[in-house]
Amino acid sequence: MAYALFTQILASRLPMQFSSPSEIDRLKDLRDAGYIKVAFSPPHSAMPLCATVSEITNLGRAAARYFGSA
Repeated sequence: MAYALFTQILASRLPMQFSSPSEIDRLKDLRDAGYIKVAFSPPHSAMPLCATVSEITNLGRAAARYFGSA
């Protein structure tokens, strides 16, 4: 679930890297919701797909406060 990953991100130091396909899918959901800023490696590169979360947005911090995660 994206919420569990979001709470993990909130509790950790940034930047954070992820390479699991399921985590990357959840990161896309969090990015689309406007909660985080994340960069994805090019999908056709020689390396496996990975993602780096660089920032929790103001909206993400507000959501965390509202839902009791921060």
